[in-house]
Amino acid sequence: MSVNLEVMKYLKVLIFGCFFIGPFLSKGNEIYQNPSGVLIVNKSAPSADIVVPMKSSKQIMKAAQTLQKYLLKSTGANLKITTQTGSRNFISIGNTDFIKKSRIDLNGLDEDGFLIQSINKKSVVIVGGSDWGTEFGVYEFLERFLDITWLMPTALGEYVPLKSSLIIPDIKILDNPVFLSRQISPANINLSKPLDVWARLNRFRGRIEFHHNLNKLFPPNQYLRKNPDFYGMENGKRATPKTGQYKWQPNFTAKGIADSAANNIVRYFKQNPDKTSYSLGTNDYKVFDQSSLSKSRRSNRNNFLGLEDVSEDYFDWANQVASKVNKIYPNKKFGTLAYNNLAEPPRNSINPNIIPFITYERLKWKDPSVKKLGIDIMNEWKQKSSSLGWYDYAYGFNYLVPRVWFHHMQDYLQLGKKNNIKYYYAELYPNWGEGPKPWIMSKLLWNPDQDVDALLNEWYNKAAGKDAAPKLRRFYEIWEKFWTVDVFNTKWYNSGKGQFMPFRDLSYLSQIPDSYVSESDNLMKSAYQLAKTSDEKGRVSELLKMWNVYKSAIKIYKSEKKVNLDNFSQILDPLKSDPIHVETIKAIENKIK
Repeated sequence: MSVNLEVMKYLKVLIFGCFFIGPFLSKGNEIYQNPSGVLIVNKSAPSADIVVPMKSSKQIMKAAQTLQKYLLKSTGANLKITTQTGSRNFISIGNTDFIKKSRIDLNGLDEDGFLIQSINKKSVVIVGGSDWGTEFGVYEFLERFLDITWLMPTALGEYVPLKSSLIIPDIKILDNPVFLSRQISPANINLSKPLDVWARLNRFRGRIEFHHNLNKLFPPNQYLRKNPDFYGMENGKRATPKTGQYKWQPNFTAKGIADSAANNIVRYFKQNPDKTSYSLGTNDYKVFDQSSLSKSRRSNRNNFLGLEDVSEDYFDWANQVASKVNKIYPNKKFGTLAYNNLAEPPRNSINPNIIPFITYERLKWKDPSVKKLGIDIMNEWKQKSSSLGWYDYAYGFNYLVPRVWFHHMQDYLQLGKKNNIKYYYAELYPNWGEGPKPWIMSKLLWNPDQDVDALLNEWYNKAAGKDAAPKLRRFYEIWEKFWTVDVFNTKWYNSGKGQFMPFRDLSYLSQIPDSYVSESDNLMKSAYQLAKTSDEKGRVSELLKMWNVYKSAIKIYKSEKKVNLDNFSQILDPLKSDPIHVETIKAIENKIK
């Protein structure tokens, strides 16, 4: 094919793509296009280099190598990575000399945001508001122009279509995430397990520390002897925990406890200048100091969870700590958990650098009364705090049927965007029998205004092929209905009055109609038969493996009213060495011992 025909081919893709991807871009993004382009690969031969800064960080170099790797996989062309521009076309990665000389306007970029722009007929730039933004820009480039998609962990989950040539149209894309912090457990994007790698490629990134941390801020081996009053009273006795124990809470009224905390945090930031936040999250324990002075600072009532409200006491201390630290480090932030005894806001305003994460399972918002209460609580927090996060329970591991709610997920994330919720964390612990759920979450956290059905169709088609895709779509529609409609009429749901559904209770298995099981079984088997390529069959095979686990769990529970290792081990054993499912199987075993 000639270069001109190749140009026309990619312009055609661009015209369709810009119509199709418009809703995928965050509000305020800029897209400009003209009928010209930069030739990157021609008939599997490189027509461009990858240019990085002279003193490139490890992160930028790795991003450039990732671009090089996937261009080679897709087109067969191995582009050279260099620090110099020359006579060849080039893709500039990060804050290169070319970027500086071109005086490209990077205003408006969040640190995770990026600019992808063709500057002239020879050059394309990918640059972010930080190295993170540049890295995420590389992933967007690969997704948008090569159609590469990371559907699930491991190489099997990669969708890499083959192309002989690549032309980047004359285009400018400025894109920022709606949710600035997008974090899931147990992924650690700085590690290299399959889930960690997958999460990073799909732009998950936590930016605020907020987890349980006060047992580390006041370690007993340092404070218990010289400051015993730092530890709360319970049943008339002072807590005397050992280092590492968390079933205690500090005494926030103790003399010097705010100064001590602030000094420790200042020391932490001095030793870790790259860190931008510190967690003031309480220990995971529901009994707070019961001394008369502490109780006098509280509201003398229980919150909506039926727990003693200690927000007045806690946030008085947290405000003092934040204020003291911010005198030295004005821009450092402090995450905390609006959880259990802190589920409702205090009467007084919260330091603007403190970010409470309102902790609740938002699938429960399909119950109208629960949603109303949740929105009311959120509005109360908004009156007291200028920055808020959401902490969600989106499991995952703990369930023995696919637990999905794609459209409802969009509904509440759009509501979060509307209410300026900027930080999101989920205990996801993905179970890959749930198919597109984690991938859909990654897309909606970047921008919740995307077309969910279009995203689902993309995942189904890329995972299984166009013939098998309708079978997967129907399969997950069944389970979306179960979790967003059916389950709310069960005794199992009504038994869960806390912040998350009763996931330790397997009795929901008895509520699943036999028709759901038989139809799902036929659909998954048909999807496997209709998948054509080895990759498509491989991916559907992984879904089918988990479906067989689900199906067996339902059958066993309905006949025996329990599922344990004795009656389930033969189903789980074959998956113990499977890199996609190994963590799920460990969790299931722990659950049903």
